[in-house]
Amino acid sequence: MDRNISQLGNGQEASIRRVGGHSSLSQRLQELGFTPGATVRLVAKAAFGGAMAFQVRGSTIALRRADAACVEI
Repeated sequence: MDRNISQLGNGQEASIRRVGGHSSLSQRLQELGFTPGATVRLVAKAAFGGAMAFQVRGSTIALRRADAACVEI
């Protein structure tokens, strides 16, 4: 089973393998820097299944968990 960035623990890093989701979401995530080969690190998780903050390509970006689940590692 493929893992995605929503499954990372605080401070964990991983390399992005693929960006899925519908085409507009996939395109937007890639515009934000979530591209295959990039290293991503989980910075923080909101409580109760809320947003997650990731560091990718020198920027910190918050994503909904459902959107983060589209980024495979």
